[in-house]
Amino acid sequence: MIRMCFGVKVGALALVAAACLAAPGTGRAQSWAPAAWTSAAAAGDLADARGAESLLRLSESGRQPAPVPTTRRPLMRRLRPNTLSLGVQGQYGALRGSSRLADGFDHGPGYALRFRYMLSRAAALGFSFEHQRFGSIQPPLNVPGGVVDSHVVVTTVSAEAVFYRHRERDLHPYFLFGFGYASPDAVFTEETASRINEGAFLTAGIGFERFIRPRFSIDGTIRAYGEIANSEFTSIGQVSLGIHLYPGD
Repeated sequence: MIRMCFGVKVGALALVAAACLAAPGTGRAQSWAPAAWTSAAAAGDLADARGAESLLRLSESGRQPAPVPTTRRPLMRRLRPNTLSLGVQGQYGALRGSSRLADGFDHGPGYALRFRYMLSRAAALGFSFEHQRFGSIQPPLNVPGGVVDSHVVVTTVSAEAVFYRHRERDLHPYFLFGFGYASPDAVFTEETASRINEGAFLTAGIGFERFIRPRFSIDGTIRAYGEIANSEFTSIGQVSLGIHLYPGD
């Protein structure tokens, strides 16, 4: 009887101990599991947010900034109609053709004065006065009983139409076409002169102008002249370089 009661008590104590051990474990599992899940979810959301922010920063850093429009600086010179300018140029030319001039003379230096009157922003009327010297061909043509040619001086006056391109820039090209009258004087060794192949001519050329100051520019041209006088053809090729002045405003 005593043993039976002792066994019942021992069994009851064992059940109570098992229940006590099981209850705290279950409580901890139920109280820990939701907190762990919540922490894991929050950590995942934070990682996703940081990743999205990093991608946004990379995309913004790789994006090129919008182009800033550049402002064009004003021209040095206000080019307006009714403006008068004066140019001085040094030049070098060569003679070719089937005339007396081309047979006796070849090339040489010269100078020119050029006036221009602006008709519009892109066109002007020009006037040129030139003094060109050409040396005799070596050996010079020596006619028996005559004198030996020394050089020839060609004086010309011409009117030209000048057409400018890209006048909105300080450096711009231009084209010219015109006509004029030439007076060649052959000078001999005895300081005597004789006029030969005098007549009208046509001219055409291309040039450039570069403004250095509002009233000062560098001007250069390449010109060609063609003349028919006494049924003889004379052509001149010429390179000129000088300055152009714009007095007033």
